[in-house]
This record gives sequence, C-alpha cells and structure tokens, in this order.
Amino acid sequence: MSDRRRLTRRHALGLTAGLGLASLAPSLSAPSVAAAASAAGAGAYPKGQRPRLVNVLTEDSLSSAERTLATTLQGLLARRSGESLYLNIPSLGYQIWLDDLVSRYGVRPRSGDLWTTVTRSGVDGYVLFRTGTPSVNVATTLSGLTGAVAVEESLEALAIQHGLRKVLDVRDKDDRWVLDNYWPRLRHDVAIEQKGDWPERLRDYVTMAGTLAFFDGNSDFRAEVVDALDDDATVIGWGDASNGEDAFIGVNSSAGVKALPADHARNLSVLSGIREDRLSQRVPDKLPAPDPNSHYVTFLITDGDNIQWMLGDFPTDPRWFGSPRRGEIDLGWGISPSLIDLAPSVMRWYYDQSRKDRWVVGPSGGGYMYPSRYPAAALDKHTASLAKAMGRSDLSVAQIIDFDAFENTSLWSSYLKRREIDGLIYLEYSRYDGLKGKVVWSEGKPVISARTMLWDGLDGADEASVTAELNAATRNPHSTAGYSVVVWHAWSKSVDNVLAVVDGLDPHVKVVPPDTLVKMVGQYAQP
Repeated sequence: MSDRRRLTRRHALGLTAGLGLASLAPSLSAPSVAAAASAAGAGAYPKGQRPRLVNVLTEDSLSSAERTLATTLQGLLARRSGESLYLNIPSLGYQIWLDDLVSRYGVRPRSGDLWTTVTRSGVDGYVLFRTGTPSVNVATTLSGLTGAVAVEESLEALAIQHGLRKVLDVRDKDDRWVLDNYWPRLRHDVAIEQKGDWPERLRDYVTMAGTLAFFDGNSDFRAEVVDALDDDATVIGWGDASNGEDAFIGVNSSAGVKALPADHARNLSVLSGIREDRLSQRVPDKLPAPDPNSHYVTFLITDGDNIQWMLGDFPTDPRWFGSPRRGEIDLGWGISPSLIDLAPSVMRWYYDQSRKDRWVVGPSGGGYMYPSRYPAAALDKHTASLAKAMGRSDLSVAQIIDFDAFENTSLWSSYLKRREIDGLIYLEYSRYDGLKGKVVWSEGKPVISARTMLWDGLDGADEASVTAELNAATRNPHSTAGYSVVVWHAWSKSVDNVLAVVDGLDPHVKVVPPDTLVKMVGQYAQP
C-alpha cells in the first residue's frame, strides 16, 4: 500500500486530537468535499457562485490583518449567489477584471466598508490567529470548514464588538495539526501552497473551495502533503524556489501532482463564479500555403502558466500584452487552460483583445510539472483532463518543460493521442534551446524543440545573434529544418526586443503564430 493511501486511510478513522468540527455551530457551513467536487465536474476546478453585487474594497486601504479577514469573508460569500466582495488594486489588471464583470456580466459594484460587509454577511463566528506564525494558514483553512472568518488577535476586540463569537483559537497551531485533525474533511484534488507572510493572496480561494493552505519549504512534511493528494491533483500557489524551482516541482511530479503558479493571485473566488462553457480565440489560425524559398519562425513568450501574472500586470505592462506595439506581428503567448474554470472572464477578455495574437498552453499542460517524472496513470489522467480544457478554450498546442525527455516519444503519446492536441513545443529545462530545433514524432504529430531564444545575459540569446541565426536558417518548408521556434524570456525581454529581431529579418524569413507553425510542420514536413 502506498504512503498516500496509508495517510488518507489513517486520517479517515477520525480526528486524533483537538476540537472536532461536529462541536461547532457555524452560520455558514462548508459544502462537503464530495459535493464540491461533483459540482465542479471531473477534472475541473472548484468554482464560486455567480456574483450579482460586489462590495469593492481597495486593497491598500486595509491593514494586513483586515486583508486576511476580508479575503476569508470573500471566500465564504462566494459560496452564495448574490452579494460578494472584491479586493481591487486599480494599478493592476484587477480594475480591468472588475470593469469587465460590470460591463459584460452585469455585476453591480458598490463601494464597500469591511465591517459593514461583515455585519451584512450573516457570518457570526471567527477563528483567531497570530501574525508571524503558521496559524494564519491554519485559520484560513478552518475558515473554509467552519464558515467563520479568520481574525488576527489585534482585531479580536473589534470582531466581538461587531457581534462575532470565537469558534476556534489556533494561535499555537500549525499545518501538521491541521493535517492530523482535519484532512478527511478537506479537498484532496486541490491544495494551496502559500507563505504566511502574505495576508490576502489566494486566501479567498482557500476558504471558498475548502482546501488545505500550507507552507513548509522543501521539507519532509511538504512531501507528505503532496503525496496525500489525489493523482493529478493541483497545488495552487508556489513553493520554496531558493534552490531552484525543480526542488519542489520535481517532488510534485514524482507524486503525480501539478502546480499552478498563483501565490500573488486575488479574487479567484469571485472570478471563478463566472461560467463560460466554451471560448474561441478571435484571431483565426490560417494555414498558409508553403513557400519553397522561405523559412518560417514563431516567437513565443515563456512562463504562460503563471496565473498571478495574467491577473496582475501582464495586461497593462508595456513589456508584455500592454505593449503599444502589440499587433504589429503575429505573436505567441502562453496561457493556462485552468482559466476556463478559475477566471473565464479573464480568458475571454484576452481573446477579445487579441489582434495578431495567438495563444498556446503554458508548461507543461494543465499545470507545471515534468511529464517524464509523472506516474503513467496520473499522466494519462492529466492529459485527458487537459484535452477537455483545451477543447473548451480553443487551444491546440501545449508547451512542455522537462529534463532529457525529448526522445521519449511514448511519453508524448499520452498528449498527442488526444484529438484536441495538434503538437507540443518542447523546452529543455536548461537551456530551453539546447536541442536547436530538433523534431520528434508521436501519434503522427510533431514535438518541436526551441531552436533559439531571446534571454538577457546568455550567449547567443541576444537580438543580433538570433537575427543572424534565423536569416541563415534552412529555406524548405518540407523539412523540419525549415521551421524555428524562438522563445523569449518574459522577465528579461519584451515585445520591443522581439520586434528588434523581426525588423532585422530577411524577406524570406516569415513570421507565423506558434499553433500555425506546429500545424505546418505536421502537414508539410512529415518524415
């Protein structure tokens, strides 16, 4: 019997210590894990109820302690249809998403006051925690189970003044205590990895979904938590990357668990309440007739799996989607298919705003993991769910990040046997362009490695070198050598850097979107 099964079974015998939830009388009861999972649908993410009215609070108007209270309240309200709460940061994308909820989906905004919203909510209990201790995650988790808000000890007197009663005092508790006592009552398909330093980020989603919130670096305890999750479960947030992100993504992958980078995300409980069964990219994917004297290239940004970035400054920053020059060339962007459930209005907005932009799935599919380390059964479950999400999101190509796995064509079969997936773009963990454009085939579809990249400070990854390499590349669309994927590093390069390369290309080098290039290779360059 696996460690995962032993842990789940041991905890299913009952609470081993502390106060059991049966003794509590919350005014908002959490839905059962089974009911929540059923409502979300197989392979989908837990969703809030559709918002009708949102009390808008500006994040910087609240203290750290008030933000935790506000976001746990937000998560509880998101379980109801009707009145909710929205934490706005006007300088980031959150103003865009709020305006879109109002204009497209008819949500009514109202300037909010925290304690007035608490009183109006009907919530009458609180879980007491202490800043600077693991108890902030404990309180966030138990808010979702008890229907009580999380209150930092500095706000306790105010909470009592506003009619709240203490349900639990967890100031001396930690994540281990939660796991030992409450694991059977929490979801096993989703968990939230979040530092206690951040008072508001992701906490609304923890509370709404009834998940475990935890953080313990790269410890044995963390490995135990990950191993206790279901096959192809998702850890939303981010781990300790001080020794490289592979330190925890590798552990996840071996356990058959993926990650969604989202540790700075806000308002997912509200944004997930919008329903979009299917979305379509507005820019058509047109397959050109092959020109025998041309070399075809696509430019694709890195890090498209990053949920917090897509919600935050990605749409406004001139380095990225906010560039005033976006639309001058066909350009490839990565996006997480999880947005079709977590924030469908956001995905729809990006599609609507696209000009010559095409979207592909960020690494490595439904979330960040290393496919070669995923157990076979979990990988098959992953790619089945991924294919459904890609079909709903009008996405046909996925990026992959892995270690020395490119030649493992049986691995790629799990992806490419799905009719929704036309091909894969492979990035070797270090360097992304280490395979120099090589192509392998699985299920009659291509897996295309990056030929080169734009990345500040790396040899051969500057604009002049990339331009020269593309101009000298093979002109033959009936050979895989006639195509190039250029990945540009999101954190050190920009749309302007890409356009500097394009401006220097010879006329025979033609720029196409990434999914077009994948289809061209599949149709014109078969071995």
